[in-house]
Amino acid sequence: MNLSTGRLVRLCRKELRETLRDRRTIITLVLMPLLIYPLLSMTLNRFLLSAQSGTAPSFRVQTATADEAEFLQMLLHDPRSHPPQAIRDAAGDLPLARFEFYVSTDDRPPAEALLAGNVQVAASATGDLPKQVRFVALEGDAASQQARRILIERMQWYNASVYRERLEQVRAEAAEPPLVVETSEIEGEADAPLLATVVPLMLVLMTITGAVYPAIDLTAGERERGTIEAVIASPVPRGAVLFAKYTAVVTVALLTAVINLFAMFLTLWASGLLHHLLGADAAFPWVAILQTLVLLVLFSGFFSAVLLALTSFARSFKEAQAYLVPLMLLSLAPAMMSLLPGIQLAGPLAVMPLVNIILLTRDVLAGEAAVMPAAAAVVSTIIYAAAALTLAARLFGSDAVLRSSELSIGSLFARPERPRAVPSVSEAAMTMALLFPIYFVTSNVLAQFGPASMGGRLVVNALALIVLFGGIPLAVALLSRDRLKSTFRLRACSPLALFGAFAVGLGLWAFAFEATLLGEMIGIGSLDPDLLQRADDTKQEMQRLSPLLLLVTFAVTPGVIEELCYRGYLFSAFGRRLGPWRTILLCALLFGLFHVLTGNVLKIERMIPSTLVGIVLGWVSWRAGSLYPAIILHFTHDALLMMVIRYEETLKRWGWDVSDGEHLPAVVLTAAAVAVLVGVVFVGLGTKPSEERKDKEST
Repeated sequence: MNLSTGRLVRLCRKELRETLRDRRTIITLVLMPLLIYPLLSMTLNRFLLSAQSGTAPSFRVQTATADEAEFLQMLLHDPRSHPPQAIRDAAGDLPLARFEFYVSTDDRPPAEALLAGNVQVAASATGDLPKQVRFVALEGDAASQQARRILIERMQWYNASVYRERLEQVRAEAAEPPLVVETSEIEGEADAPLLATVVPLMLVLMTITGAVYPAIDLTAGERERGTIEAVIASPVPRGAVLFAKYTAVVTVALLTAVINLFAMFLTLWASGLLHHLLGADAAFPWVAILQTLVLLVLFSGFFSAVLLALTSFARSFKEAQAYLVPLMLLSLAPAMMSLLPGIQLAGPLAVMPLVNIILLTRDVLAGEAAVMPAAAAVVSTIIYAAAALTLAARLFGSDAVLRSSELSIGSLFARPERPRAVPSVSEAAMTMALLFPIYFVTSNVLAQFGPASMGGRLVVNALALIVLFGGIPLAVALLSRDRLKSTFRLRACSPLALFGAFAVGLGLWAFAFEATLLGEMIGIGSLDPDLLQRADDTKQEMQRLSPLLLLVTFAVTPGVIEELCYRGYLFSAFGRRLGPWRTILLCALLFGLFHVLTGNVLKIERMIPSTLVGIVLGWVSWRAGSLYPAIILHFTHDALLMMVIRYEETLKRWGWDVSDGEHLPAVVLTAAAVAVLVGVVFVGLGTKPSEERKDKEST
């Protein structure tokens, strides 16, 4: 059943209006931020004030010898190193800082203990009078910097006192200070601002609080009130009803997060605590707030989809609460990770649900967000949200939901009683949600710990591609009893379509190459000299390898395995729901994204050519009603690109310079255009009429 955009908008407005009318939603959305953050600011202010007064701060200092430690302790205990009484009175008579001295027990220098975080300052006192006193601090460590500052001040007070005493005894020009104080610091990892560790935790808590009640009320609440049967029986598609409920939950969750974000910053700014959390010289973090808002949209969308999927199991409001309380407690664990030192957004943590957004928010507020992990976190969160939403759609649209007792969590993993022609959309989305993090982690591990030789890396990467993009969809299809022939679209097709796909592949590589140059012209590409040098070294290594090895690993394996996944498994799952062109575009975008997020480097320059090739592959496969033409086209395209790289020097001798961003000769582009046009004609001649092809695709 089709639903117009206007009716869908009105349905979303109805669900949102009914949700916002509930007083419990208003309390969570507005009143809690207005009450909580002033109380938190007063508590934090009290904490900071108490931290600045009362007990004296204590620091650890390490020296190389016991004599140095005794000499420095003697200086610090000497009343002449204490600040004058007038200064202490002006500062409120604060107690003096305490210093504990440690001596190296082996030959390792004190700086190693400083880097390890065991002490705050590494010190030395060498030579005769005047003694050469040196204090080494850790760059970016607030405690280390403070300890060094206090030590320098104490030494200067000692110098001033002794110098003043000598001036009373001898002439001023004969006086010599007893100490020559020097200072330096070694590079270390800077501590994140306190704001960057507090905000992610608070936003997670408040966003969860804002989304939980609407999610329960719009699913389990309606079931408990007995109104969900009327909703399901209405002439509105169930997908549209679920989308409207999802929109309402996301909107409330996002509004809650936004109000909390601005209430937090305004309260901190008005109370004068913002400079304590950001630093005395830091400006108001407008850019960081806007970036955090974008992350809030992702987080709200992801968590709302998860909540709807869980509450769809519940038969009552109370049962839904029982499901969500453990989820809320589990969500606190990754939120607390932003408070721990040494936890970085890298590797598996970049694709771990909820953890990645928490750590990315922390890095954004600290101004330390890296491009590759950030992109992985954003893409993986979108995929997880889509998977959770499709799972919620499957539960919400199931007849078992109305009978309540027949639905359980185990039913989601039960094999269907009858074989299916193609996978469901929820099954495909869950497969992608499983495939992406495994692929990201595997590609990072292989990039860092793979074989040293280029040939070995190519073989291992090809095997990983077979296992992941071939093995995971195949395993899911077998477990779900999907017919392999229709799931992977392994249908016979006309020889004309195969020849046409081959001809398109003969010319498409040239336009993919030009699309890469176009991306570089508009600023989409890797401009890092180190990355460019590494790519050039890789190309030179590939030029020394066997052409057969390059064809097998770069053309045969991707041509078969990637097509089985994208134009086979995903195409058959999405095709029946989205229609041909939207399916072609969606599969092409996923195809491009997976080529961008490869290894531990964000290869954004691959997005345009990979997506372009994905669109052509999808069209050829759809027109032929089979996967085989896409495999032929993919293999031909990749094989020609590899041969161009392999025989680059030969092409240069022929006058075709394909290096250093040079465009292909006009004669090559003309021949490529002719090949593509001829291939399109043969693909069209080799396909069946549209109605017959549609029937063939649906079986």
